[in-house]
Order: sequence, then structure tokens, then C-alpha cells
Amino acid sequence: MNILFVAAELAPHAKAGGLADVAAALPQALAKAGHSVSVAVPLHRNLKKSGEFRRTALELQVPVAKGTWATRVWQGNRGEVSLFGIERDEYFDRPHPYGEGGGDYPDALDRFVFFSRAALELARHVEPVPEVLHANDWHTALIPALAAAVHLPMRTVFTIHNLRYQGEFPASDFPRLGLAAEMFRPETLEFYGKVNLLKGAILLAHEVTTVSPSYAREIQTEKFGHGLHEVLRGRSMHLTGILNGIDEESWDPGADSALEKPFRPSSLQGREKCRAALEAELGLEPANGRPIFGLVSRLTADKGIDLALQAAKPLVSRGGRMAILGTGEPGLEQAARDLAESLPGQVAVRLAHDEELARRIFGGADFFLMPSRTEPCGLTQMYAMRYGAIPVAADTGGLHDTVEPWNDARKTGCGIRFPADSGTGLRQGLDQALALWDEPAMMKLARQNGMKRDWSWGAAVPAYDQVYRASAGLASPKGRR
Repeated sequence: MNILFVAAELAPHAKAGGLADVAAALPQALAKAGHSVSVAVPLHRNLKKSGEFRRTALELQVPVAKGTWATRVWQGNRGEVSLFGIERDEYFDRPHPYGEGGGDYPDALDRFVFFSRAALELARHVEPVPEVLHANDWHTALIPALAAAVHLPMRTVFTIHNLRYQGEFPASDFPRLGLAAEMFRPETLEFYGKVNLLKGAILLAHEVTTVSPSYAREIQTEKFGHGLHEVLRGRSMHLTGILNGIDEESWDPGADSALEKPFRPSSLQGREKCRAALEAELGLEPANGRPIFGLVSRLTADKGIDLALQAAKPLVSRGGRMAILGTGEPGLEQAARDLAESLPGQVAVRLAHDEELARRIFGGADFFLMPSRTEPCGLTQMYAMRYGAIPVAADTGGLHDTVEPWNDARKTGCGIRFPADSGTGLRQGLDQALALWDEPAMMKLARQNGMKRDWSWGAAVPAYDQVYRASAGLASPKGRR
């Protein structure tokens, strides 16, 4: 099929989270499976500077609240995938895709209404003409409504990467969407007196997906539904959970230049050098015979970072060490700094977004912490297992679907799961990790099991293919996960 994939991020140059990795990898996997795939993104500052896009003669006439704006399109290619960048410097020539200091830019609604409208105009010019518009998260959630309003002869698929972020705005902002007044009603974009773009996409897209089977079930419950659980239940026959994959060529410990030494499941000697190099880089006390626990994450309560910080001192008292990388909520950043200052040589903290250091933590840590209270899919646990770090993860969302608990009797599994949103559960998980560390043969097997698992997009592509076919009425919703 001919697919236009529309997203607000694109790795590696415009990345705030996992959406950027998906936007980079999933279209490639779909193209390799025979689909014709294009990707539309805002031409963020770093994308414009990357050299990957070139300015073209194509100029879109994008309807806005007060007329139309002439908008230049830039283009690039990754393999068989065409990339389109929507230029609007006053909206996208900024340091961050969304905002600085943890919040959105004040004009977030105008930025992404414009981008969604521009993507719809772009769809008229893409060759071959798209049969499916695949929108992602609230930033592009207006696309199903816009497509329905103009009776565009294309099907819409919408993916929820994180239900918490819904694109909710005051009712007084509705005219800025450029839609007819009757679109502001409970059956479409109105939700308890406000505009809710995500709700509109859930109701108006032909098919809805999210990023793991467990998360698809969770968000239909009051606990995880962020107010939209009944809306999602109402569309359950058109809601599919498809587990994300990773680009195994990009994430390959046998050929990663960021690592001190390459290694593979069959030959782990290089990993010992990576571990020693990580100790030296972060100032962790070397060669104490005890494990390193890595944590690479946004530092937010949703990610359970407070639980990890609370568990650090007891863990250090038992010989464990911790390496933390990420940025996020100011209070948690300060708590992480304080922890590192109180435990020098035992806890190292780097408050940054540094993909190369992340790779070295994956390749040098013995265990990888993911104490998330909610985790739609998660990619870092897959990166960690690919690089030989055994996950110690909360039993929620995509972590449930990817982290198979180690079974000592059967010698199966590749990680440790514990009850989510529980300091006691995390401590139990750490107890299991330390017990596994004390059995080197079992530790090696669990490590190799994770490294050998297929984390590619191979299993996801047929599932997306069925969703696209279902959106066009060519397949039934049977077999949904």
C-alpha cells in the first residue's frame, strides 16, 4: 500500500522520545516489506541543519485561520523511504521539537494545527498518491478530523504512543482549528467542555493502534485510561496493540563505534572492557566484584525515577552501583544530583541527552532499571537486552510484553519483573538481581537469552499491514491483539 507516515519527531536529529525512533525505523521496515512509504515531519532546526533534507521547488498553499500560507517543502531519502520536511521557521526553527524546560512552547496548538494542515496538503502532491495517512500522537491528531471534513479519499490510521499527552485546549481555542462549529461536540473533538485532539483522532480515524498489546488493554481501564477509557472501549474493535521493534542494524553491540570494544552473544570478552571503560568514564569505583545498575530515562514520576532514587542507598549498601543518564523534572534532577554527591564512586549521574553515553551504559551495565509506573512500550529495555544488560522492570505495558522473567529451573527468560508503582516491588526485583549476580553461569545465560531475542520490526510489519488493510475495508478486525 501507499502510506504517508506523519510525526512530530524523527531520529536522530529531532528527538524527544521513542516516537522519533519509531518514525525512523517503522517506515523503513514497511518499505522493505513492499509498501511505498513517505514520512512527513516539521522541518525542525536540527533537521534543517543536518544536511539530510534539500530545499525543493514544491510550495504548498496551507489554509490557516486568516487565509493561506505559502509553505516550502524540503525533501530527503533514507533507502526506499521519501522524507518530507515542512518549513515554517517561526514555528519550527527552535532548539527543541516541543519546548524547553520540560513544558510545551506557548503556541503549541498553532504549531501543530499548521503542521497537520500542511501534511494534508502535502498528501495531494506525494507520488504515488497515499492510500493511508498514518498519524502519530496528539501533535498530528487533527489529521483524521481534517481528512473527514474535506472528504479526502484516503484512509486514516492513528497511533497512540502515550495516552497521557492528549492535546487538550480551552473551548475558546476551537476556532483556531479551522473546522466547522459542528465538529465541536461529544461525538468528535469536545470533551468535558474542552478541545481534546486525541479523543477526536480515536473517534474519527478508521483504525487506531497503540504500541504494545498490554498497553492496548490497560488504556481501556480507568486506572490507565487518563479519562478516555470509555472512548477507547467504544472503539475496541478498531483498536490494535502492536509491539514496537528496534533497528537492529543501528543497535548492534558487535559493530557499535560508541563502545570501547565490540562483543556478541557468543563472545562476551569485549563486554568486560566496556564495563571497565564505563566505570572509568563515570568515576565509579572499579573492580569491586559487584554489579552496575544502569538507568537511561526521562527523569519523571511516570518513569518511577523517585522509586529508583529511594532504592539507591540500600542497593549501594549491598555493593551495587548505579549509573543514571537523563533529564526531566527539576525536583528529580536535583534529587539525583544530591544522591550522586552523597555517594561518590557508587552513584554517577549525568543530566543530559547523550545517545553515545546511553549506548555505553547499555553495553557496560550489568542490569538495567525500568521502574516505570506506566510504560506504553519502552524501547530502552530492548536496547539494553540487545547489549547484554539484564532488565529489572516493572510489570506494566510493553515491559510485560518484552521482559520474560528469568526461570532458574528451566534456564529461560531474559530479565526480572516486579509489581509496578511499588517501592517494595522494586526492592524485591533488586533482591532477585543480586541473587542472579551471585550465580555467574545463570547470569551469563540470562544475558545471552536477551541478546539473542529478535527485537526487530519483523513481527510488527504484518500487524500494521492488517491494520492498513482493515482501514480500507480489505481485512476484518479478527486476530486483534
